[in-house]
Amino acid sequence: MLGRIFTVRYPNGDFEIDASQDPPPSLGDTIRRKGKLWRVTATTDGKPVVMRVVLADERSNHVSR
Repeated sequence: MLGRIFTVRYPNGDFEIDASQDPPPSLGDTIRRKGKLWRVTATTDGKPVVMRVVLADERSNHVSR
């Protein structure tokens, strides 16, 4: 099976590219990156998938703005 490539875009303009055999995270999912919990707020359907994330509060599982 081919890997799926996706780009994670952070609020400060940073980004990272990753690949996985699993589908990329979906809108509303939380992911752990850079030692923090992030919530996916937008995704594209293109190749590669680009997702925008915001910092999520781990204690209450709410999004920090």
